[in-house]
Amino acid sequence: MIIARKPANEKKRISALYEYDILDSMPEKEYDDITKIAAEICGMPISLISIIDNNRQWFKSKYGFEAAESSRDIAFCAHAILNPEEIFIVADPLKDERFFDNPLVLGTPNIAFYAGVPLTDATGHALGTLCVLDNKPNELSKAQKETLKALARQVVANFEVRRMNKQLLAQKAEMEQLNKDLARFAQVTAHDMKSPCASIAMCSNYLKENYSGILDEEGKIFLDMMEKTSLSAIEMVEGILNHTKQVNRGDIEKEIFKFGSLIDELKKLIIIPAGFSFENNNNELELYTSRPILLQVLLNLCNNAIKYNDKEHGSIMISAADTGASYAFSVKDNGPGISPENQNKIFELFFTLGVRDRNNNLGTGIGLSTVKRLVQKMGGDISINSQPGNGCSFDFTISK
Repeated sequence: MIIARKPANEKKRISALYEYDILDSMPEKEYDDITKIAAEICGMPISLISIIDNNRQWFKSKYGFEAAESSRDIAFCAHAILNPEEIFIVADPLKDERFFDNPLVLGTPNIAFYAGVPLTDATGHALGTLCVLDNKPNELSKAQKETLKALARQVVANFEVRRMNKQLLAQKAEMEQLNKDLARFAQVTAHDMKSPCASIAMCSNYLKENYSGILDEEGKIFLDMMEKTSLSAIEMVEGILNHTKQVNRGDIEKEIFKFGSLIDELKKLIIIPAGFSFENNNNELELYTSRPILLQVLLNLCNNAIKYNDKEHGSIMISAADTGASYAFSVKDNGPGISPENQNKIFELFFTLGVRDRNNNLGTGIGLSTVKRLVQKMGGDISINSQPGNGCSFDFTISK
């Protein structure tokens, strides 16, 4: 018996093999199906997906064979991987000096015929073989050889899917940890910013109320600016916290509810100024989605429609419909509208139009970004239809 030498690229081959994390994995049907098909097509009682490790051959799948692994020294497959692009056939092991006294020939499974196709990855590393064995003399036709090669390619393709899934899981875990770290950073930073801003606003208000008599007009203006700036900073901080909380929420629990009941809840959360009309349709529409997320989206859009409406008699109309594959919603107002060149930008985080609201405050550029992220989280999309002076219609969908 001759023990197979190790390939010249053995270290890189082993490194490539370990990237697949295939060794000692549980049996999987897609691999067992391949060995069964290989045995049936080739007319052999045994078929194996053999992986060559440092000192052993381990069987990812075995048909007609019991052992889980064997020593690499006696493995036919250890010879097969030396020529990664060729099928390795031993027609009569008893007449081959490499195998005539091999324990697998003289004892179970009494190999009298072997054919193995190297499982070669994209970089040329032979990881093992798809092989068929017989305990009596046999041979393979040209068609059987080609089919065996095709099945071997399918094994490697499954390996690649496994490797990519492993990478995706690692990236997902890394991203989840990064999101947690960023959320924690936002919370700590926001807390550290909010407290001094609140103190400045409170002190400014105290000075105006108790020392206005000794302050000149310029001093009063500066105190007003300090208070407004501090309150704006607090609003920005709270917006960042809410954005972080909403877009990173992992719970998307769906429930059944009527659209009308959601609108009733929405009305309790917004302040509708005198002279504003608020309408909706389709109260009896039954929805099956995340109630908190949909409520948050409608709340943000309605608050914007109120805050930035420049008409004496404002109006808001909320529509809902079932389109079959998704739910479609729209929030329409009769406000100032948004110019076409800014309609894509308004969903960017921190982008603002520089327009003051009904209370003479500038926006933070956080609300609509949060809305878009939440809609996308629910498998939908959002768009705006608007012309300056003719109001806005925010239209969005949510997948069922």
